[in-house]
Amino acid sequence: MTRKRSLFMGMVVFIAFATAHLGTLHGVAWGQSAVSIGAEMSATPVQPVVQDNFDDNKKGTLWKTYTDDPACKVQEINKRVEFTATAAAASGFSGYVGDKWSIDPNHDFEMRVTLNYDLQTYTGGWLTFGVTPDPTKPRHQYVSFGIGCNSLFPTYWREWKDGYEVRWTFAGRGHNRMTLYLSYDADTDTVYMAESGYGADNAWEVVSDCVRNRWGRKPIYVFLGLYTEGTDVTAGHAYIDDFALDKGVLSNTKPTNPTDPNNKPPDGGQQVDVAAEVSILPSAIGRFRSSEPITAFIALPKGLFPTDVDESQAAVLVPGNAQAMKQTVFVWLSGQTIVIASFDRAKLLEAVTTGGEVSVQVAGRLKDGRYFGGVDKITIQ
Repeated sequence: MTRKRSLFMGMVVFIAFATAHLGTLHGVAWGQSAVSIGAEMSATPVQPVVQDNFDDNKKGTLWKTYTDDPACKVQEINKRVEFTATAAAASGFSGYVGDKWSIDPNHDFEMRVTLNYDLQTYTGGWLTFGVTPDPTKPRHQYVSFGIGCNSLFPTYWREWKDGYEVRWTFAGRGHNRMTLYLSYDADTDTVYMAESGYGADNAWEVVSDCVRNRWGRKPIYVFLGLYTEGTDVTAGHAYIDDFALDKGVLSNTKPTNPTDPNNKPPDGGQQVDVAAEVSILPSAIGRFRSSEPITAFIALPKGLFPTDVDESQAAVLVPGNAQAMKQTVFVWLSGQTIVIASFDRAKLLEAVTTGGEVSVQVAGRLKDGRYFGGVDKITIQ
């Protein structure tokens, strides 16, 4: 009992020290998002496939901005995505489009977002979200759902567009702020739109033959935005919050290689697919204590879970190509998956014959075959 307690206390001290060394345990590659790549999730997942609560007030890497009229503006502030516009925008749109991630239309998907639009106006304005096959021109082809106002009439708004062909409808609404749900049945190529949940049982509107049968099997991209027709929209009246893709299969989501020179693998290192934050302890290694192990603390991006890590494959430390003597995987209080691995210090010291600062990489494998890893700098004394 005493030994277990000592081990637990030692683990807490180590994690606290390593956390301080890393700084903070926020998402590595996706900012406020959480991504589970290539895996279809259940209708009531513990973790969405992709999500963004916009609490960081930064667009981050999950989105890119699209604006077709400078009179319409989008800004992520106040822990949400806010929109403004002037009457000069006779027909303008501004918003976010998914960047470097997309949805595979060969599989069902479900997504939701919270919208607030409380303007009463004679001219038209709508907050909207949906999918498009063209992220460079999202207003040319899309299926969308949203809320707005026209001629003092607050509405729900549904629209499908493919070039010059347009289908739309609207209905009255009684609330300024609400969460809307959009889901897709790949077998029937049908989109369901609702204010209370996913699927046919909850649908307010149903749109058939609108995605795969019209746009093929190429990936589709999520967009969120404001469309206006000469409407003055002032700050705080039109905003979007709490986006989540609750179900779906992603495509084109392989992260780009790290651009920071500090994150490039050293000679002989593994080119990784998933960037992780790595902290190696001790950060200063003396040659006279070569029998003591090196411990690596690896924080995976949010959206990856312990079950995603291939624990049959030992993590590897380079220089030295040392395989982990021991490793463990668990979920930290922040929700991130943490890998802790210990290595033979002597193998590193055999590979690095000089003193000074050294870039050291630790890499492991996921069950889907991708490599995760990161680089930390230590000092050889």
